[in-house]
Amino acid sequence: MKRYLTGIDWVINSLDYIGKTQSGVGNISQVVLELRGSLEEKILLEALEEFLRKFPLLNGLSSRAINLCPYWKIFPQKKTRPHRINVTRLDDGADPFMLFELQLNEPFKDKREHLVFNFVQAGQRSFLGMVFDHRILDARGAEALLDLFQTYYRKEPFPQIAFKESSHLDRWKEKFKAGRQVNRAFLDFTRNTPRTFLTLLHTRKCKFKAVHFDAVQSARFTDNAYAQAGYLMLMPYALAKSVEIMHRVFEARNIPGKTYLIPVSIDARPPEAVHRQLFFNHVSFFFFKIEADIVARFPLLLASIKEQMYEQVKSGLPEALKNASYLLRIAPLPLTNFFLQCMSKKKVASFSFSFVGTAYSSQKFMEMDVENIVHLPRVPNPPGVGIFFNRFNGRMNAAFSYFDGLLSDNEARQITAGLDALGNNG
Repeated sequence: MKRYLTGIDWVINSLDYIGKTQSGVGNISQVVLELRGSLEEKILLEALEEFLRKFPLLNGLSSRAINLCPYWKIFPQKKTRPHRINVTRLDDGADPFMLFELQLNEPFKDKREHLVFNFVQAGQRSFLGMVFDHRILDARGAEALLDLFQTYYRKEPFPQIAFKESSHLDRWKEKFKAGRQVNRAFLDFTRNTPRTFLTLLHTRKCKFKAVHFDAVQSARFTDNAYAQAGYLMLMPYALAKSVEIMHRVFEARNIPGKTYLIPVSIDARPPEAVHRQLFFNHVSFFFFKIEADIVARFPLLLASIKEQMYEQVKSGLPEALKNASYLLRIAPLPLTNFFLQCMSKKKVASFSFSFVGTAYSSQKFMEMDVENIVHLPRVPNPPGVGIFFNRFNGRMNAAFSYFDGLLSDNEARQITAGLDALGNNG
């Protein structure tokens, strides 16, 4: 059985290839559920494995069809293999996120492993981390998979999941037109060399700092965003604040350049479609070019981000990126990576950013209350540093991810402190 890969899927496969070439660890991420109470280990392990066996694609691998189109090879259900679940017990008050960081620096055991679970008990708290391969799940899809498990555990019906995807070997005129539009956009994005940390590190270790806002801090952040950026404009506001924070580090280092280039992943799926379109990648990207000399004037910075977002939506750039990426699928991954570098004129982004939309709708996981959900992405290298926001049940989280050696300890503390301050003064 096969599921054809889209152009965006193939771009994500290329990022996975780059990661494995550099460090042995592919394009992976982890979503962590913080639970109130002590979850029964045996019940969790049995229920999870029973649920996951329903999805043989979780043991699949990428291949190429006779028509040269890449696809995901899905083995028969009887050939599915159990998933690894690491179990750790900590003293109450211990920080489980150090363990989650360690796991995100470990590669999968083989080509058919794409999920690893980390179950941690710390006193009367339980944590479940799910490390996932971005080739088969995007961040919102990972939340949706865990939400689907909760639906399954309650013995409630869940929606029909779309597994099929056409080969998309058609509408070539539209794809080439999109390619021309994307090329023109990238010529503009890369006209000036953006500010970067300039260090391409061949290290496996990626570090994480997670900042959690309580309900009051989250409400303050949201109110400030709505007041300054507009209703529901959390992403532009969070990005503007992140640029402010990162700008201080770039300035202190005297890094040359007059602009920042920031790719921002976006998910266009409406909430009702996320659980049906659960697997693989349903994202595209905005690209924001920020002039360094306006960062100190926050209203101008925020206005620039909003204007660029509106213009890219109006011009259909995110959709053009999705269509143009189909043209890359003919190339093997090393060549795809080369094409992507040529398209960006080998100019590296300043840092990565995303604001993950919520897909976990339940307040429970099995019998436990879900206190919080946190995303810990392993950022692509380059740029080797990124800031990622998410929300759950009215609470905001910010995760700061960077490769060891890219930043000093003092710089990392400065960025973490800047993110933490957003909950107090916005």
